[in-house]
Amino acid sequence: MIDWEKAGPDDFRYQMEVESIQESGDSIIFPVRVYHKDGDLAFLKPVPVRADFYHALKKTADWQKALSKIFEQRVKDDIIARTKTGPISIEDKLAWINQ
Repeated sequence: MIDWEKAGPDDFRYQMEVESIQESGDSIIFPVRVYHKDGDLAFLKPVPVRADFYHALKKTADWQKALSKIFEQRVKDDIIARTKTGPISIEDKLAWINQ
């Protein structure tokens, strides 16, 4: 189990699921699996990118590296948000789910 209070962005790695990329409206959704350093799957993060931006990006040199940096930053932002929130009691989670 991941201790989110002690976890930081450098404790995780990510992997894009190429076979699960989807187009949705004017965006392309890239599913990214985020793993903790201990090998546990931490979460799955859908990373939307505007389709026009993606197609323009593909015409540039090192577009894959640039796209990877976008994924990395969005995953880091998500990890930071998860580590900033305090622990939520099970009762609060159930109340939130049942709303």
